Amino acid sequence: MMEARVIEVPIDNSNDVLEIDCSQLPAHAAEICDILENEGSALRFYQIFALEYYKQGSVEEAVVALKRGMASAKANDQTAKVPLLNLLASIYVQKAKTAASLGNSSSEREMALQMAATLLNEAERISRSDPNTCVVRGMLALAKRQPDVALAQFQMALQTDVNIAALLGKARVLYGKQQYSQALAAYQQALVLRPRGGPDPRIGIGMCLERLGHTEDARRALNRASEVDPKAAAPRILLATMDLNASKLAARADDTKGASEHLRDAMEHLQAAYALQPENAAVLLRLADRMCWRGDWEAARKLSERALRAADTMALQAEAHYQVGRAHHGSGRFDAAHEAYACSLAINERHALARYGLAQMLLQRADMSGAEAAFQRVLDRHPRCSEALRALGYLHARLPNTKAKALEYYERAMAELNDSVPSADAADADLFLEAALLYEATSARKACRSYRAAAQLLEGSATPPLAELWNNVGALALVCGEEDREIQAAFAKAAAALGGKSTTRVQQTRTTLAYNVALYYERCGLWRLAQPLYNSVLQAAPGYADARLRLAHIALAQRNDPTDALALVSQALETDARKASAWLMRGRIELSRKNVQDARRAFEHVLRDIAKHDIYALCSLGNYYLAAARSEMTRAQEAPDQKGARDLALANYRRAIEFFDKCLTLDENCAAAAHGAAIAMAERGFAADARRIFQDVRDAATAGLGPAHVTAPSPDLVYRAAPALTTAQLDVPLVTSDVILWASVNAAHALVDVANYHQAILAYEACLRRLQDTAQMLELPSADAQSLVVPGIAGDMAENNGSAASEEPPVIERISETERAERTRVERDIRLYLVRAMYLHAKATKDIDMMNKALDQIRVLCSVIDFTLPESPKPDADGDVPMDDDAVKTTRLSPDHGQLLFDLALLEQSVAQMVSEQPETIRTLAALDQASQDLSHSTSLFSFLALWGKHNQKKQKLQFSARLATERSAYGKSLVAKLGRKRKEQEEFETQRQQSLDQWKRQQEEEERRKKEDIERNERQQKELEDKLLRENDERNQLLRQQLALEHEEQAREAAMPKPKKMKMRQEDMDDMDDDDDDGFVVSPRKRKTAVEPLDQDSARFKSKAIVSDSDDDDDVDDAPDADTSDHEQDDATEREDTPDHD
Repeated sequence: MMEARVIEVPIDNSNDVLEIDCSQLPAHAAEICDILENEGSALRFYQIFALEYYKQGSVEEAVVALKRGMASAKANDQTAKVPLLNLLASIYVQKAKTAASLGNSSSEREMALQMAATLLNEAERISRSDPNTCVVRGMLALAKRQPDVALAQFQMALQTDVNIAALLGKARVLYGKQQYSQALAAYQQALVLRPRGGPDPRIGIGMCLERLGHTEDARRALNRASEVDPKAAAPRILLATMDLNASKLAARADDTKGASEHLRDAMEHLQAAYALQPENAAVLLRLADRMCWRGDWEAARKLSERALRAADTMALQAEAHYQVGRAHHGSGRFDAAHEAYACSLAINERHALARYGLAQMLLQRADMSGAEAAFQRVLDRHPRCSEALRALGYLHARLPNTKAKALEYYERAMAELNDSVPSADAADADLFLEAALLYEATSARKACRSYRAAAQLLEGSATPPLAELWNNVGALALVCGEEDREIQAAFAKAAAALGGKSTTRVQQTRTTLAYNVALYYERCGLWRLAQPLYNSVLQAAPGYADARLRLAHIALAQRNDPTDALALVSQALETDARKASAWLMRGRIELSRKNVQDARRAFEHVLRDIAKHDIYALCSLGNYYLAAARSEMTRAQEAPDQKGARDLALANYRRAIEFFDKCLTLDENCAAAAHGAAIAMAERGFAADARRIFQDVRDAATAGLGPAHVTAPSPDLVYRAAPALTTAQLDVPLVTSDVILWASVNAAHALVDVANYHQAILAYEACLRRLQDTAQMLELPSADAQSLVVPGIAGDMAENNGSAASEEPPVIERISETERAERTRVERDIRLYLVRAMYLHAKATKDIDMMNKALDQIRVLCSVIDFTLPESPKPDADGDVPMDDDAVKTTRLSPDHGQLLFDLALLEQSVAQMVSEQPETIRTLAALDQASQDLSHSTSLFSFLALWGKHNQKKQKLQFSARLATERSAYGKSLVAKLGRKRKEQEEFETQRQQSLDQWKRQQEEEERRKKEDIERNERQQKELEDKLLRENDERNQLLRQQLALEHEEQAREAAMPKPKKMKMRQEDMDDMDDDDDDGFVVSPRKRKTAVEPLDQDSARFKSKAIVSDSDDDDDVDDAPDADTSDHEQDDATEREDTPDHD
């Protein structure tokens, strides 16, 4: 009940007053205005009664009272109208706010604002110094959403005087601009100026402190506000909001007790606020929010609708519509929710939660474009909103050709979760799972990381991770090449999650897990464990074609049994005739069996009938046509008259490049395709361009932009090629599929083709180092085989299949014997390439040292050949020892070994030839002897190879020409005679050179002897001179010591004699002293004073030898000092005249 208030109105021309009870005001303000006009009351009474009507809710009557008051204002006192104008303008501002909150037309709101502006202009015209006018204009600017203009008006009002309303308005604007420290200072200043009265600045202080992170101080301020005004609901609503937020944070931090305590406090505050103001919109909205969290959607709807009716501001109206839509959304009434969300945004288009809800409704209606636009607007407003990022990622993941955009949103959402405090929890695991599904098509490493993050979030939660999730982690970790313990741990967790369940889904998952574990065993070299596990998979699922293909790979790569491998592939094709990986494996096996045409038909079948864009098949066919082109080009060179062979070779080159180009179109990072195209370019004569491509392929593979290893064999060519990796094959890195190695080798080939032999040698040596490093890595002892076994897999599979698990202990075999032999062969080939480059470099630069290095390399390669050169004991007519024909026929050599022996003989002959061509001044007799010995061996070896080649050229394909060996043998025989002549010439030359050298040495020794004698003589003379000077110096010193002793004795005698009277020295005495000096008197080393120079205390220690002749002449004695002084002054003057001026 409103407190009674009485207003006393003075009666005109009387001392009496008229008392008017405000609780019983007339319904129409015109009656009060008539009374005030009759009594001639001041204008302030119109303002007082207008405020009373406004407080009682009669806004229109308040307007009538103010207008009547302004009409009754006197013309000569217009200043009194200013308060009425300001009050009326503020009422119109409030009417504009009310019109917006009630959803009235915008024209009504604009009209009210225009009226307020007109009234304020009139007030400023009357008085520009009234601060209240600035305050109301600031309120008008806030209503127009012009915070900067409002802040300027409030500042202007505060310049004149301290105005509480202006101060509170300034604080409100600063709070809205998120300048919480400045807003706090303004609220505190208002509190100091007016500790009591509304609005309470303590509420603003609490809000600012909460925003600044001072939660406890904010609570104290709001509690104090409740104590000052126990009927105020606003402080309790704010305290409830703070407790609700604290409860959510405690729940995310797994602090159940703290969350329940904060929630209890929040409900207590809300109940207290509701008891004070049951129709307070803010209280009702907070209660509706709690009902939504509880899932009581009907109660939430009713509270929100009550809040909607009670809301008196636009913000509360928008929030009420949002809560209504949220209640409808939760109860499944999506159309009603869509309408409520739209109403909220119509009032406040910046309401992010309403926009998010509207986007969800659009998504539910399958309006993808509308939903995307709505979510994007939320994200534009809140760039770090993880919910909007996840929604956009989900949306783009289901739209065509937008998977990359979806991954971008998912990555941003995951980054926000990692940066948030507290961090992500089990509820966020779906985000990582959705991202992992998309990553599987682009990045196995990122997919593995996302699956692992999801599994770690689910661990320890109410919903533990499924076995399928850990299986995916292990499989992707295997593809990414992670450490064995990471893969083993993932598979072990997957097996533990399966447990002893026996449902259909569990059986399927267990089979898939067993297949992946078998792949892991292959990587670890546990072939004996992998094979029975694949067999167990086939027993559980006979149609599991991939398991048969893995068994085929083991048969081919580990046991070198292509027949068994081909049979397994045929079984897989019976299960699924359109399985591309099976046909690719079949082509690979046919290549290993040298059935090139069958392999070609298998690859063509894949492209024609199964997958026309298969990278592996395209690269394999490119390699096939590349080999065919090389074969035709060789045939054209051997038979130049066959023009068709060259044309066919060029056509095959074009066909190969077409296949490689298509591969690069489908996958620009396909190293094998770029490799093959570069080989075709090099063989067509574009070696420089090919070298750049080889280097790019090598650099890309080294940097991880392409596969470092590919899993297909390649033709045995000078330029080596290797097709791309397929998902059906995950092999131990084979030397034939090492992209980095063969790209480097081919780049070195290209350097040889452009005659850059030095760089080619360095490149070949780097290839050998890589080959040796990888071999050492594979041969290093790994972990204990038992520690690599995944527990539970083999036993579960055996139990489910009704068989017994193998008791054989595991053995690690990282590299098969076939692969080891292949590595040896490849190392031999690269050494041959290196020898060839060294040979060409030595021939081009006449560098015999490089030729000797090449010879050393070829001797290393030949050291493994079990071969002894057969000889006949009977020489022929020319003195040569012929080959035993029977012994040659019975000698068994492989074509490769024959090539090595030919190269050895050629290098020995080349070294001998270079030695023979060296000048006499460079070569040595020992080098000629060694060259003669090597040449004899080379000639015999050529003779043997010529005869052996004739006998075996029809039995096997030789790697050298028997005719060329015969020619080289004949040339070697002629070179032997030449070396004999060169040896005689070298022997004569070295004899003469030795004689000349001996003579030169004798001359040098004689010269050295003479130099040594001269030096000794000079040293002796110098010593004698020094000794003489020392003696003379000693004599002078002795004489000086004697003179000093005499001087000291003389001074002692003079000191003992009575002191004579001082008198002026005659000129004759001075002359006598000069004569004495001339006679050789030894003067003291100290400076001697002249006769006319006065002696100071220090110089008085030195006595002159002048003789005083007239000691009885008193007059002379008395006059002497004056004379001396005058003479001294005269001498000083003379000295000053003679001495030049110095600056």
